[in-house]
Amino acid sequence: MSKSKSIIAGFALGTVVTAAATLLSTPKAGKEVRKDLKENMDKMKTTFSSIKRDGIQLKEKIRFAKKEKEEAMQETAASIIEKKDEEMEQETK
Repeated sequence: MSKSKSIIAGFALGTVVTAAATLLSTPKAGKEVRKDLKENMDKMKTTFSSIKRDGIQLKEKIRFAKKEKEEAMQETAASIIEKKDEEMEQETK
């Protein structure tokens, strides 16, 4: 399992355990608990959606930066080769 999946699985498991512990120890009536759970689930869904969106954006930024780095390295290598070719031509003259 990848590191990010492990983190998400751990977060989800922690959420479930916390919810279960809260349900077992709450002094509230069932109706109030259900209302609170629904509100918390809505918040959690929003949070997970936000995390997913941010992760996708980060992935795209990393992909773009990698592409830019590769292009810069190719340009640098081409420039160095061109310089060396020019130096060799001048030495042979």
